[in-house]
Amino acid sequence: MKTPVDIVLLGDFKAHGGCERRLANMAVCWVSLGLRVEVVTFRDGCQFYPDEMLGRVSHVHLGTRHKWASIAALWRYLRVRQPRVILSAAHIANLVSIGTCRLPGVRTRCFLSVGNAYGTSDKNAPGQRARKFAQIREHYPKAQGIIAVSQGVKEDLQDRVGLDNVGIRVIYNGTLTPQLLRDAESPVNHPWLKHKTVPVVMSAGRLARQKDFPSLIRAFRGVRDQQAARLVILGEGGQRGELEALIGSLGLTEDVALPGHVDNPLSWVARSDAFVLSSLWEGIPNALIEALALGVPLVATDCPGGSAEVLGNGRHGVLVEPGSIEGLKHAMLRALGGKTPGYDPVEAGAPFRAEHAARQYLDAFGISAERGHAS
Repeated sequence: MKTPVDIVLLGDFKAHGGCERRLANMAVCWVSLGLRVEVVTFRDGCQFYPDEMLGRVSHVHLGTRHKWASIAALWRYLRVRQPRVILSAAHIANLVSIGTCRLPGVRTRCFLSVGNAYGTSDKNAPGQRARKFAQIREHYPKAQGIIAVSQGVKEDLQDRVGLDNVGIRVIYNGTLTPQLLRDAESPVNHPWLKHKTVPVVMSAGRLARQKDFPSLIRAFRGVRDQQAARLVILGEGGQRGELEALIGSLGLTEDVALPGHVDNPLSWVARSDAFVLSSLWEGIPNALIEALALGVPLVATDCPGGSAEVLGNGRHGVLVEPGSIEGLKHAMLRALGGKTPGYDPVEAGAPFRAEHAARQYLDAFGISAERGHAS
């Protein structure tokens, strides 16, 4: 007989990503506390951060691509494995989890994770968005718990989506681990950082509309008009061609780099002179949290979601209006001129420590951190 499972993580996961990073950190912490964790995926989902999960967290793929088939397969899995808790991530996974946990023979408690500001995101057309909001209002209250990654996401669910009569708990991403600071010490071979001759501004994220890198690049053109500087944007995505064309049209080919996905972005950020988040909306930005822990001067848009919370509402960095090219330009000039707020990285990063977040999740689940006993 297989060993019983304490916590199942359900989703259409990628190998790497912000949501996946958060859950990988939680899984490692829970396993270290003696809990048994299993990742369950459907559609094209896979085990996230497989090198880190190897020997710690097992993976089961349901072998399904559609919602109803996934519910049937998950029902069979839960009846056999009987985990105490299932935590799903992203909307479709949340619907699958809710639908399954209400079926006969399932004793697993269902918790939903909401990692983005649904009410502000433009990923769905207006008609699709209305249907999504209706699904959330109808089905999410059936779960044993809803966990938002920031106060901004909680308020978005309440005010924009209409989930206002349901208890929603906020647990920040447990982004910061001891390994993170060790990773930041690794060398970087890029010439702009290895042999730095001018200040380097860093940003990171998917090359997608949400991150609004066009505004950042246009703002950097203004910075470059006033002083020598370089901009590095880490990440990959569908906007690469558009961004490369914009960089060329602004005459910034020698001053802006798009290295793509790098194995250790922390070492790059640690050697930069400022970190900028230019997003139009967020859940809570892991890259900004990581930069905060490294003590780098910070600039972020005060977008819907958790960026303002990460920056202590302006105590740890400069907040600017989303989409404001002038605002980003002046904030970058302030950062490069040493005029951003100073802060203690250890104190500022404390709410985002992985162990702290992992214990908050266990409290929400009703599982004691001591040897995994039920509370």
